Amino acid sequence: MKRTTLLTLTLILALPGCHSNVRDSSPSLLKDGVQLRQNKVTVDAQHAKVIMKASGNTAPVEFAIHRASDPDPRMEVLGTVVDSGQGKVFGWIAKLNEAANSATLKRFPQLEVQADADQPFEVSGYSKGGGVGNTYSCGPLKTTFTPERSKVYLVEFQFVGSRCEQHIYDITQPQERIPVTSMPSV
Repeated sequence: MKRTTLLTLTLILALPGCHSNVRDSSPSLLKDGVQLRQNKVTVDAQHAKVIMKASGNTAPVEFAIHRASDPDPRMEVLGTVVDSGQGKVFGWIAKLNEAANSATLKRFPQLEVQADADQPFEVSGYSKGGGVGNTYSCGPLKTTFTPERSKVYLVEFQFVGSRCEQHIYDITQPQERIPVTSMPSV
């Protein structure tokens, strides 16, 4: 009996450490309670705003980031996004999808984070899932860019047919999508 208890206790304490290649700061139901939307970030004179979204499929996409100035080299998981179908299905269906995904599953239509200006910023997107006899895995796709002060960027994980892509756009002017060139990962 003592050996079984000791083994169980050892596994409980050891298993959380097995995933040490990332830091997880994504929201959870236990930690953050019910949330109907993700926290918003504002742009200021010293920072940029980075928005992460998925498009082309309703599969969940996990986003993680790494700031060049961060002394911890591990990626930081921010959370999971899901394309709710806004603009493709009836508005009330998209809103219902967003509320259900956000409140219980912590899957938001988008994630926002503040980025240090003039410092390389890496974003990783990853999607995995499937049903009976049908599984897929896409990513992790990593893109790195250097944000400029007071700008707003969109990192979009796009499902294109049977593959996926990740692109960065400058959307400081909301009516314009200016592609941003990615550089080698930090």
